[in-house]
Amino acid sequence: MKNEFKGKTILVTGGTGSIGSEIVRQLLEYNVNKVIIFSRDEIKHFLIKKRILGERLETVVGDVRDYRSLQRVFEENDIDLIYHAAAMKHVVICEDFPIESVKTNILGTQNIVDLAIKYEVPKMITISTDKSASPVNVMGATKFIAERITLNANFSCVRFGNVANSRGSVIPVFVNALLNNKLITISDPNVTRFIIGIEDAVGLIFKATKYTIGGEIFILKMKAFRLGDLLDVIINRIAPRLDISKEDIKVNVTGLVPGEKLHEDLINNTESNRIYELDDMYVILKNNKDISKYQNIKKIDLHKYTSKDVELISKEEIEKIVMKYLRNHLFMRHFNNDRLKDI
Repeated sequence: MKNEFKGKTILVTGGTGSIGSEIVRQLLEYNVNKVIIFSRDEIKHFLIKKRILGERLETVVGDVRDYRSLQRVFEENDIDLIYHAAAMKHVVICEDFPIESVKTNILGTQNIVDLAIKYEVPKMITISTDKSASPVNVMGATKFIAERITLNANFSCVRFGNVANSRGSVIPVFVNALLNNKLITISDPNVTRFIIGIEDAVGLIFKATKYTIGGEIFILKMKAFRLGDLLDVIINRIAPRLDISKEDIKVNVTGLVPGEKLHEDLINNTESNRIYELDDMYVILKNNKDISKYQNIKKIDLHKYTSKDVELISKEEIEKIVMKYLRNHLFMRHFNNDRLKDI
């Protein structure tokens, strides 16, 4: 990857978010010329500049919905590579505000693609989601269209599931409810979801950057977890460590909410005849004839890739992920340093 990024100017939309900021952090470990964060939340810009120092980092406040504010970045920089991570990604919020989701996920992606073409950016990778494979909700539908916009321009997408401990995901939600003595709401204990660590996700995004020729969907190989197992870990393993009595924990089982699946898919029926294996990833090609353009790629027989069929991570692994979240994000708010040693 050293040569892939050497001397490059790289734009990361949504670069203050969970995935975006990790992309930025890892990029700055290479000999890049400049990394530009484009995001609309000025507070997050302030915080990330406190956390990530360096002259090679530039932050720009703007909105992917606003073509003009985005265009200024392209006018002022010779961009070599774009990671498009800006998105509305919360399923329930997107269900409640579908037009806002369309503006960001679809029109925002079209703006990025139009400018990338206009200014002849060689590579662009859109960060997508398992919910785009066979969409049943607004978020998935808008990301499905975002993928098509990207692929039609001969750029590429990376598709994966839940990123462990990312902002707004289920582990932080459960942990915050536990710590604040609030009701833990769960839709169905049998729900399964793909899961990947944020560092691993970004590492594989970078691999996709190396391999991409244009028009591919890269799908990361992942394990999954069961929501009921996470709840069990929170109640029976995490709560005792925090001196929280199990009797004080209240749980509400609601059933699946609108737009929620019991299990997630990472490929659909129309893609299964164009799927190949490449290192730690599956790759969906535009055309089977394109295989000659890639090295060490092989055709595989994979007709479905769902979270109910892959290996589930153990409760011990879930516990490690939750403890990592506690140590990295919450101990300063809730515990003194002596308490931190115990957890």
